[in-house]
Amino acid sequence: MNPFEFDHVNWLLEREAWEEFPREMRESRVSKIAYRTAEDVFDRVKDYCKHSDEWPKCMVDHSPDEFDQFVNKYLDREEAEELKRFIEENSDVYSPDEFWNEVKIIYEALWNEDMGLRLGELLSDEITGGYESIVQNAEISDETKAKRLKAYAKVLEEFADAIKRALNEKKPLTELELLDWFDKMGDAVFGLKNYNYYEMIGYKVGFYDGLNDDGKLEVLSILLDEIADVLYDIDKDLSELEGLTNKS
Repeated sequence: MNPFEFDHVNWLLEREAWEEFPREMRESRVSKIAYRTAEDVFDRVKDYCKHSDEWPKCMVDHSPDEFDQFVNKYLDREEAEELKRFIEENSDVYSPDEFWNEVKIIYEALWNEDMGLRLGELLSDEITGGYESIVQNAEISDETKAKRLKAYAKVLEEFADAIKRALNEKKPLTELELLDWFDKMGDAVFGLKNYNYYEMIGYKVGFYDGLNDDGKLEVLSILLDEIADVLYDIDKDLSELEGLTNKS
């Protein structure tokens, strides 16, 4: 149901009675409308960016810092008029500036939560991709695979320790620190400089800095879970590879 679709007749009939309601009840209702407004705008932004060729860049273009510039684009004329009337009727509870400031705060929370989750998943794919680049490489020997898996596991274990400290202290890694860990992973996986990898990972990690601390910590938490899964797979593969090497 669209939060801006009010029953006009009932609204007019109840308006006088509504003005007599306790202020706390009116504040609650205005806050609910603010939340629904933020949700609606954010859902429409997500839908728009979903069809974009560059999803992360599109979402950054719709970051909370740009909220005032694009919000009207995601409210149709009827919705905007209904919302304007509602705000005016309750301006003694929230001024228009206060109302929109609350909408923006809620939008920011929604944006950071979603971006943290999706960026975490995007970067997690790179951790798994590094592992797969080693085990699925038909051009290197089992001995070389084992060597690279061990090097990759060492980096991942150290990376996991750094993430755990950040989560415990609630102080996220900086963008440069995060990029450095992914660069180290690239070194371990490819055994030499793979400039396409470094360019691509730099682009993806670049979106991390636009998140607030909660969003960054969400990214790190997701990466920590992915590291645990990959380390488990590496341990199994190393056992198998060592068995093959011993037989030979």
